[in-house]
Amino acid sequence: MQEKVRFRGPFFYKFIYTYGSLIHRLYYRRITVVGYEKIPPKTPVIFAANHQNALMDALAVMYPARRPVVFMARADIFKKPFIAMLLNVLRILPIYRIRDGYGELERNQEVFDNTVGVLKSNTPICILPEGNHEGQKRLRQLKKGIFRIAFQAEESVNFNLNLHIIPVGIDYSDYFNAGSDLMVVYGTPIKVAAYAEQYKQNEQKTINILKDVLAENLRNIMIHIPEEHYQLIYQISEMYEPNVWNTCNTRRKPYNKLTIRQYIIQKLSEAFKLFPEKADEIGKVLKDYNQKLDEYRLADSFMVQEKPRFITFFFEILLSVLLFPLYVYGMILNYFPYKLPIIQAKKAKDLNFRSSIQFGISMFSFPIWYIIIFIVFCLAVDENYIRLAFALTLPVSGLFALYYYKYMKKLWGKLRLFSFRYLHTKQYDALRKKRNQVIELIKSTINS
Repeated sequence: MQEKVRFRGPFFYKFIYTYGSLIHRLYYRRITVVGYEKIPPKTPVIFAANHQNALMDALAVMYPARRPVVFMARADIFKKPFIAMLLNVLRILPIYRIRDGYGELERNQEVFDNTVGVLKSNTPICILPEGNHEGQKRLRQLKKGIFRIAFQAEESVNFNLNLHIIPVGIDYSDYFNAGSDLMVVYGTPIKVAAYAEQYKQNEQKTINILKDVLAENLRNIMIHIPEEHYQLIYQISEMYEPNVWNTCNTRRKPYNKLTIRQYIIQKLSEAFKLFPEKADEIGKVLKDYNQKLDEYRLADSFMVQEKPRFITFFFEILLSVLLFPLYVYGMILNYFPYKLPIIQAKKAKDLNFRSSIQFGISMFSFPIWYIIIFIVFCLAVDENYIRLAFALTLPVSGLFALYYYKYMKKLWGKLRLFSFRYLHTKQYDALRKKRNQVIELIKSTINS
């Protein structure tokens, strides 16, 4: 049995890990990590995360873990020698499935040996137990591979490995675009050896038990919307969330937002099971309300805001005008490396690979572009301090342009609502009345 797995290009990996960590942090507006202290120190662990956003899920596990993580991926992507070598450099190991052919399954012994070697070195392993990704906020059926690996790893050392499975809940405010929010929640560790006696008596039954335990733990630390009435519950949970904030003494922190959404989803799911007609009733009124929003080109997120004071609104517009030249400067300098990943990502057939493609291309497009325009700038300007100042403004101006653009989209939405409110008062009042009708229906359903 291998005690240590050999990965190629350790220096290249360290560079990619460090540089990727920086880009990953800049890619999101805010990254919230909850429960990191639950990870047992100096203990072999397998991270088990929900899988909604392709390769970004792997990065969401690796970087908040604050240490390199070895990943398990399906074996069919290792067929080409160059790809296999690259994946080895990136510390990704193959795992063989029945669909890869029964002959290939024999190679899983090598996989298990490698896995034990990695775990013995206290290097975490990450497995995404749903098997593939889906861009919906729900947990799907877990595959059994992670549990077989965990039990066979423990069994190989007579259940003295002290291996823990760590549930990891991942949630994104936006799957596709940079500047969104990411939340990573670590759940209660599951000690595999605690199931040793049950496993020795009945392997398959114990695997199913542990699978249910992990699934329940994952649902507790993520947004899980059942498949039935998914779109309806998703929209209601977003729409009704501000009402819950207004009725409770909870600080507006990202994790509290997650728990509030969980509460709304749970209540709605229970109510729709008991009273199926409630889903139809809310769905009908909500559909009518959405049609009106589309007709007036408004968003519900602006309807919940308090009536803006004219003076505040005026200063927001004034500030945006004053900062506009900085936005133009940042946009001009960063437009090409920003736009190129977006154009390439749109070619992806799988929509949930878009952010992964954008992130991957951005890692190279920005530094290459910065080097090119910096060289051009140096040829035109002789003063070194001006050159240094220009170099420092490149990434800063890019981030400013991104968030200024997002701010202007919100401000434009406020402006549309402001004008609609005063120029079309009757339509606005009717829209507010319809929204209040939806909210009352939701409230009565949740409290039923």
